[in-house]
Amino acid sequence: MYVVFHTQFPHQDRRYFRSAAGAKRSATCANRNVGRSVYEVLEETLFALKYPVGYRTVRSLMTGKEVEIREDTPACCDPSTETYWSM
Repeated sequence: MYVVFHTQFPHQDRRYFRSAAGAKRSATCANRNVGRSVYEVLEETLFALKYPVGYRTVRSLMTGKEVEIREDTPACCDPSTETYWSM
C-alpha cells in the first residue's frame, strides 16, 4: 500500500493506493490542482515511521473526566463530542 498525503497535515489529508503508479498519478494531479508541490507519496510502513500518530487529551461530555485519544480519531468516536453520545 502507498499513501498520498499533504505535507503540512499528514494525518488529516491522506489517501491509500495499492500501486505506486496510482499513488504517484494522484499526487501529481493533486499538486497540479493546488499549484505547488504539497502532496507526497510514501509506502505505508515508511509513512507510519516518519509520521507517528500522537495522542491528545479531551474532556468527556458525560463524566467530565479527561480521556486520552489518538489524534486521528474521527468525531463519532471522540467522547468530547455530542455525536459520540447521541449514537
